Amino acid sequence: MHPNAPGQTDPQLARSAAQGDRAAFEAIVRRYARPLGDFAANKAPTVQDAEDIVQETFLRAFVNIKTFDPRFSLKNWLFTIAYRLIVSSYRKKKPARLDGRVCSEMIDAQANDDTQQDWLWELAEQIGDSFHTVLWLRYKQEMEIADIAKIMNRSQIGVRVLLHRARRKLAERIQIAAENRADDPVRRTVLIEGTNRL
Repeated sequence: MHPNAPGQTDPQLARSAAQGDRAAFEAIVRRYARPLGDFAANKAPTVQDAEDIVQETFLRAFVNIKTFDPRFSLKNWLFTIAYRLIVSSYRKKKPARLDGRVCSEMIDAQANDDTQQDWLWELAEQIGDSFHTVLWLRYKQEMEIADIAKIMNRSQIGVRVLLHRARRKLAERIQIAAENRADDPVRRTVLIEGTNRL
């Protein structure tokens, strides 16, 4: 089967790429460019930084593909590389945080449409890097606790504790937003429901 075929599995692509098949690695890039791009875009301070992280992730993966063990998850391996690059970049420059006014304007603009998750993730960005990361991997990437633990280099118990704290902090943010909109019962209900789903 040609490595570009949709039915090709991650281990098969990784094995072919490790043997020098450039088409197989290109298939890996096509498969994971968007998920990694979404992840980096929500962690890096600028679009350019996010693009650089994704490119560097694939460059490092290409250089080290022979060391990848196909018994494990290729997705987790790539996300681990990206996460370490993001952590490294955070040490050099911190992204700007949203202030209360911007957050309020964002809620005003989005409260009447079906993209409530957009402002929810904006709020999540305010609660801290590790909290945002664990929420993103769990709910946007739908990863298991064990996989998140490997990516973030933490124990599974540590990830569960971090996730619990992240949900609590995000719920507090949503609650504050709801109280700030107490004059609008409809918006307040939407925000409270968002809190209750956490």
